Amino acid sequence: MFLEKLQLLNFRNLANQKLEFKNSINVIYGDNAQGKTNLIEAIYLLSGSRSMRAKTDHELIAWGKEKAKISGKADFLDLELTVFPNQKKLLINKQEKRLTDLIGTFLTVLFTPAEVEIASGSPDRRRRFLDQFAANLSREYLVSLGKYQKVLRARNGLLWQIKNGRAHDLSVWDEQLATLAVEIWKKRVSLIEELNTEIKTVSRKLLSGDLKLFYEPPIAVGSTKNMREEFLRLLQKSSSEEIRKALTQIGPQRDDFKIILDLEKNDKIVSKDLGIYGSRGEQRSAVICLKLAEIELLTAAKETRPTLLLDEVLGELDPKHQQLLVRQIRKGQAFLTSANYTELKKILGTGYKSFEVKDGAITPVAD
Repeated sequence: MFLEKLQLLNFRNLANQKLEFKNSINVIYGDNAQGKTNLIEAIYLLSGSRSMRAKTDHELIAWGKEKAKISGKADFLDLELTVFPNQKKLLINKQEKRLTDLIGTFLTVLFTPAEVEIASGSPDRRRRFLDQFAANLSREYLVSLGKYQKVLRARNGLLWQIKNGRAHDLSVWDEQLATLAVEIWKKRVSLIEELNTEIKTVSRKLLSGDLKLFYEPPIAVGSTKNMREEFLRLLQKSSSEEIRKALTQIGPQRDDFKIILDLEKNDKIVSKDLGIYGSRGEQRSAVICLKLAEIELLTAAKETRPTLLLDEVLGELDPKHQQLLVRQIRKGQAFLTSANYTELKKILGTGYKSFEVKDGAITPVAD
């Protein structure tokens, strides 16, 4: 599956655009602040309804307009996402759908300079990567995560009321939370194992060592029954602190994973936590390994290659990293932005379609 057509209306500074793309490399070039990243953002929205940078829906709408619209055709799918100041509306093949129905439908993998925060940033950033990836792979995971977050909000609300003197029985909510938490933990453990298998080979090429992810839930992974019982015991044990803080202290919402690089030094294996001790280059290489593993796992599970979105990435990489990514890019559809078209042409060689962006207008360039 690939994005064949895209139409934009009042999306940021891209007022009215109708574009057709190749199932190969599509180069988006132009000076800074012309709208290149806005195009990448619009395509990314069609794959999951969320922006990779906007905090509110209102930011996505052109100044002075009431709404924005993104329409795309990908094989048998007609996708239409209308953005209002405080909500979005989704149509798939002309039928109104929930926003979550878009996840896992048209697949993309995003590369931006900011993605290095998966390695260097907060636990929330790593959880978000893992959850988005797992949701694209599994509708069941997405449903479980959504239910868990709903129960968690309700339970936190009751904790706040208990703190303020109102009596409540948390047992019913604890039971629901435990069931859903175990489902999420088991899926995360499985996904981390799959990622570790995929990243092992490529990390030796980029980092001269073995990269691995270390993830350990707060309870031992075993039978569902035992995990539920242990989680309920931990909730009971932490109840006083939870009431004091009016916040659930244990659960998948507090998970993190470490990105570890095993290096051989003086005939010994030294493990390095890249989130704490890694250089910027090592962190960037680790994230590239993660993204390449994501591509392969999505391709195998969905039997279709995701569209790759690279926003000002290749120019930041050394030749070894550039060539590794270019080989991946050539396997399917990709969108690359650059302010340095001349340099990008040298890296890519031939076999791409170009679009120039200037003052919010996107113009196909003759091959």
